[in-house]
Amino acid sequence: MKKEKSIRYILNFSAFVCLLFALALALLLRIFKSEPFLEWYSKYTDTLLSYEIWMQAYGASAVSVIFILLNYAVKAVIPWFPISCICVVAGVLFSWYYAVLINIAGLIILFSVKFFWGRKFGGGNAEKILRKYDSVYNFIDKSKTGSPLVLFALRFIPGMPVNSVSGLYGSTDISYTAFICTSLAGFAYKLFSYTVIGRNVFDPASASFIMPFITLSVFSGIALLAVSGVLSITPLKNK
Repeated sequence: MKKEKSIRYILNFSAFVCLLFALALALLLRIFKSEPFLEWYSKYTDTLLSYEIWMQAYGASAVSVIFILLNYAVKAVIPWFPISCICVVAGVLFSWYYAVLINIAGLIILFSVKFFWGRKFGGGNAEKILRKYDSVYNFIDKSKTGSPLVLFALRFIPGMPVNSVSGLYGSTDISYTAFICTSLAGFAYKLFSYTVIGRNVFDPASASFIMPFITLSVFSGIALLAVSGVLSITPLKNK
Protein backbone atom coordinates (compact mmCIF):
# COMPACT_ATOMS: atom_id res chain seq x y z
CA MET A 1 0.00 0.00 0.00
CA LYS A 2 2.82 2.37 0.90
CA LYS A 3 4.60 1.64 -2.39
CA GLU A 4 1.38 2.26 -4.31
CA LYS A 5 0.84 5.63 -2.62
CA SER A 6 4.43 6.61 -3.38
CA ILE A 7 4.00 5.81 -7.09
CA ARG A 8 0.73 7.72 -7.22
CA TYR A 9 2.34 10.71 -5.49
CA ILE A 10 5.12 10.78 -8.09
CA LEU A 11 2.60 10.53 -10.93
CA ASN A 12 0.38 13.29 -9.51
CA PHE A 13 3.36 15.56 -8.87
CA SER A 14 4.70 14.96 -12.40
CA ALA A 15 1.27 15.72 -13.84
CA PHE A 16 1.11 18.95 -11.83
CA VAL A 17 4.54 19.98 -13.15
CA CYS A 18 3.48 19.27 -16.75
CA LEU A 19 0.30 21.32 -16.44
CA LEU A 20 2.13 24.14 -14.67
CA PHE A 21 4.73 24.15 -17.44
CA ALA A 22 1.96 24.42 -20.04
CA LEU A 23 0.52 27.41 -18.20
CA ALA A 24 3.94 29.07 -18.01
CA LEU A 25 4.40 28.60 -21.76
CA ALA A 26 0.99 30.12 -22.45
CA LEU A 27 1.97 33.18 -20.40
CA LEU A 28 5.31 33.34 -22.19
CA LEU A 29 3.51 33.32 -25.51
CA ARG A 30 1.57 36.42 -24.46
CA ILE A 31 4.84 38.15 -23.58
CA PHE A 32 6.24 37.24 -27.00
CA LYS A 33 3.31 39.09 -28.60
CA SER A 34 4.08 42.31 -26.77
CA GLU A 35 5.38 45.25 -28.81
CA PRO A 36 8.72 45.69 -26.95
CA PHE A 37 9.61 42.05 -27.45
CA LEU A 38 8.58 42.05 -31.12
CA GLU A 39 10.74 45.10 -31.73
CA TRP A 40 13.74 43.36 -30.16
CA TYR A 41 13.03 40.04 -31.89
CA SER A 42 12.77 41.62 -35.34
CA LYS A 43 16.53 42.21 -35.27
CA TYR A 44 17.14 38.46 -35.48
CA THR A 45 14.39 37.27 -37.83
CA ASP A 46 16.45 37.73 -41.00
CA THR A 47 19.35 35.75 -39.57
CA LEU A 48 17.08 32.93 -38.42
CA LEU A 49 15.37 32.86 -41.80
CA SER A 50 18.72 32.57 -43.59
CA TYR A 51 19.61 29.55 -41.40
CA GLU A 52 16.29 27.92 -42.23
CA ILE A 53 16.72 28.46 -45.98
CA TRP A 54 20.28 27.11 -45.89
CA MET A 55 19.26 24.04 -43.89
CA GLN A 56 16.41 23.15 -46.24
CA ALA A 57 18.50 23.81 -49.34
CA TYR A 58 21.45 21.63 -48.34
CA GLY A 59 20.04 19.30 -45.70
CA ALA A 60 16.88 17.98 -47.38
CA SER A 61 18.10 15.08 -49.48
CA ALA A 62 17.66 11.36 -50.00
CA VAL A 63 20.78 10.82 -47.90
CA SER A 64 19.12 12.67 -45.02
CA VAL A 65 16.03 10.46 -45.28
CA ILE A 66 18.17 7.33 -45.16
CA PHE A 67 20.13 8.72 -42.22
CA ILE A 68 16.95 9.49 -40.26
CA LEU A 69 15.42 6.07 -40.94
CA LEU A 70 18.73 4.42 -40.02
CA ASN A 71 18.64 6.23 -36.68
CA TYR A 72 15.19 4.81 -36.00
CA ALA A 73 16.47 1.30 -36.81
CA VAL A 74 19.49 1.70 -34.52
CA LYS A 75 17.23 3.05 -31.78
CA ALA A 76 15.38 -0.27 -31.82
CA VAL A 77 18.59 -2.15 -31.01
CA ILE A 78 20.73 0.06 -28.75
CA PRO A 79 20.20 3.22 -26.65
CA TRP A 80 20.50 6.13 -29.05
CA PHE A 81 19.13 9.61 -29.56
CA PRO A 82 15.65 10.10 -28.06
CA ILE A 83 12.80 9.63 -30.53
CA SER A 84 11.88 13.27 -29.98
CA CYS A 85 15.29 14.39 -31.32
CA ILE A 86 14.97 12.27 -34.45
CA CYS A 87 11.47 13.63 -35.12
CA VAL A 88 12.68 17.20 -34.64
CA VAL A 89 15.57 16.69 -37.06
CA ALA A 90 13.15 15.53 -39.76
CA GLY A 91 11.03 18.63 -39.10
CA VAL A 92 14.06 20.88 -39.41
CA LEU A 93 15.18 19.42 -42.73
CA PHE A 94 11.89 18.87 -44.55
CA SER A 95 8.49 20.47 -45.06
CA TRP A 96 6.11 19.34 -42.34
CA TYR A 97 4.13 16.88 -44.52
CA TYR A 98 7.30 15.15 -45.74
CA ALA A 99 8.72 15.18 -42.23
CA VAL A 100 5.56 13.57 -40.84
CA LEU A 101 5.70 10.81 -43.47
CA ILE A 102 9.39 10.19 -42.79
CA ASN A 103 8.78 10.02 -39.05
CA ILE A 104 5.83 7.66 -39.50
CA ALA A 105 8.02 5.38 -41.63
CA GLY A 106 10.76 5.54 -39.00
CA LEU A 107 8.37 4.70 -36.16
CA ILE A 108 7.03 1.73 -38.12
CA ILE A 109 10.60 0.45 -38.43
CA LEU A 110 11.24 1.07 -34.72
CA PHE A 111 8.01 -0.60 -33.58
CA SER A 112 8.41 -3.53 -35.98
CA VAL A 113 11.93 -4.56 -34.98
CA LYS A 114 11.03 -5.05 -31.33
CA PHE A 115 7.61 -6.48 -32.14
CA PHE A 116 9.13 -9.35 -34.13
CA TRP A 117 11.83 -9.70 -31.50
CA GLY A 118 9.04 -10.26 -28.97
CA ARG A 119 7.41 -12.77 -31.33
CA LYS A 120 10.55 -14.88 -31.13
CA PHE A 121 11.94 -14.27 -27.64
CA GLY A 122 8.98 -13.15 -25.48
CA GLY A 123 7.95 -9.99 -23.66
CA GLY A 124 11.04 -9.46 -21.48
CA ASN A 125 11.17 -7.03 -18.55
CA ALA A 126 7.97 -5.18 -19.49
CA GLU A 127 6.01 -8.37 -18.96
CA LYS A 128 7.44 -8.76 -15.45
CA ILE A 129 6.50 -5.19 -14.53
CA LEU A 130 2.95 -5.42 -15.85
CA ARG A 131 2.36 -8.70 -14.00
CA LYS A 132 2.01 -6.52 -10.88
CA TYR A 133 -1.23 -5.02 -12.22
CA ASP A 134 -4.01 -7.59 -12.49
CA SER A 135 -6.46 -5.67 -14.67
CA VAL A 136 -3.84 -4.51 -17.17
CA TYR A 137 -2.03 -7.81 -17.39
CA ASN A 138 -5.27 -9.74 -17.86
CA PHE A 139 -5.91 -7.73 -21.04
CA ILE A 140 -2.41 -8.22 -22.38
CA ASP A 141 -1.30 -11.71 -21.48
CA LYS A 142 -3.94 -14.07 -20.11
CA SER A 143 -6.18 -13.75 -23.15
CA LYS A 144 -3.14 -13.98 -25.40
CA THR A 145 -4.78 -11.56 -27.79
CA GLY A 146 -3.24 -8.28 -26.62
CA SER A 147 -5.50 -5.36 -25.81
CA PRO A 148 -5.35 -2.54 -28.41
CA LEU A 149 -6.87 -0.20 -25.82
CA VAL A 150 -4.06 -0.87 -23.36
CA LEU A 151 -1.51 -0.57 -26.18
CA PHE A 152 -2.94 2.83 -27.12
CA ALA A 153 -2.66 3.93 -23.47
CA LEU A 154 0.93 2.68 -23.20
CA ARG A 155 1.91 4.65 -26.32
CA PHE A 156 0.05 7.73 -25.11
CA ILE A 157 1.63 7.83 -21.64
CA PRO A 158 4.86 9.89 -21.53
CA GLY A 159 8.03 8.08 -20.58
CA MET A 160 6.85 4.55 -21.39
CA PRO A 161 9.75 2.55 -22.93
CA VAL A 162 8.84 2.23 -26.59
CA ASN A 163 10.94 -0.87 -27.25
CA SER A 164 9.75 -2.73 -24.15
CA VAL A 165 6.10 -2.20 -25.05
CA SER A 166 6.74 -3.38 -28.62
CA GLY A 167 8.50 -6.51 -27.39
CA LEU A 168 5.72 -7.22 -24.91
CA TYR A 169 3.03 -7.00 -27.58
CA GLY A 170 5.09 -9.12 -29.92
CA SER A 171 4.69 -11.91 -27.37
CA THR A 172 0.87 -11.77 -27.63
CA ASP A 173 -1.42 -12.86 -30.45
CA ILE A 174 -2.30 -9.33 -31.57
CA SER A 175 -2.03 -8.93 -35.33
CA TYR A 176 0.86 -6.95 -36.72
CA THR A 177 -1.49 -4.55 -38.54
CA ALA A 178 -3.49 -3.81 -35.37
CA PHE A 179 -0.25 -3.36 -33.43
CA ILE A 180 1.20 -0.82 -35.88
CA CYS A 181 -2.02 1.15 -36.37
CA THR A 182 -2.74 1.36 -32.64
CA SER A 183 0.87 2.25 -31.82
CA LEU A 184 0.88 5.09 -34.35
CA ALA A 185 -2.47 6.35 -33.08
CA GLY A 186 -1.28 6.44 -29.48
CA PHE A 187 2.01 8.10 -30.42
CA ALA A 188 0.40 10.55 -32.88
CA TYR A 189 0.28 13.64 -30.67
CA LYS A 190 3.97 13.23 -29.83
CA LEU A 191 4.98 12.62 -33.44
CA PHE A 192 3.13 15.68 -34.77
CA SER A 193 4.27 17.89 -31.88
CA TYR A 194 7.95 16.97 -32.26
CA THR A 195 7.76 17.41 -36.03
CA VAL A 196 6.12 20.85 -35.78
CA ILE A 197 8.74 21.90 -33.21
CA GLY A 198 11.48 21.01 -35.68
CA ARG A 199 9.68 22.76 -38.51
CA ASN A 200 9.52 26.01 -36.52
CA VAL A 201 12.81 25.79 -34.64
CA PHE A 202 14.10 28.85 -36.50
CA ASP A 203 11.19 30.93 -35.20
CA PRO A 204 11.32 30.12 -31.46
CA ALA A 205 9.09 33.04 -30.42
CA SER A 206 6.21 31.96 -32.65
CA ALA A 207 3.01 30.28 -31.53
CA SER A 208 3.78 27.50 -34.02
CA PHE A 209 6.91 26.65 -32.05
CA ILE A 210 5.49 27.02 -28.53
CA MET A 211 2.05 25.44 -28.99
CA PRO A 212 3.44 21.91 -29.56
CA PHE A 213 5.22 22.16 -26.19
CA ILE A 214 1.94 23.20 -24.58
CA THR A 215 0.16 20.29 -26.28
CA LEU A 216 2.80 17.81 -25.09
CA SER A 217 2.66 19.17 -21.53
CA VAL A 218 -1.15 19.14 -21.30
CA PHE A 219 -1.55 15.67 -22.82
CA SER A 220 1.26 14.31 -20.66
CA GLY A 221 -0.32 15.75 -17.52
CA ILE A 222 -3.71 14.27 -18.37
CA ALA A 223 -2.16 10.87 -19.15
CA LEU A 224 -0.23 10.79 -15.85
CA LEU A 225 -3.36 11.70 -13.88
CA ALA A 226 -5.22 8.92 -15.68
CA VAL A 227 -2.54 6.38 -14.74
CA SER A 228 -2.69 7.56 -11.13
CA GLY A 229 -6.45 7.07 -11.20
CA VAL A 230 -6.09 3.55 -12.59
CA LEU A 231 -3.59 2.66 -9.87
CA SER A 232 -6.02 3.88 -7.22
CA ILE A 233 -8.48 1.18 -8.25
CA THR A 234 -5.92 -1.42 -9.38
CA PRO A 235 -3.66 -2.11 -6.40
CA LEU A 236 -0.29 -3.75 -6.67
CA LYS A 237 -0.24 -7.47 -6.17
CA ASN A 238 1.06 -8.65 -2.85
CA LYS A 239 4.35 -10.38 -3.27
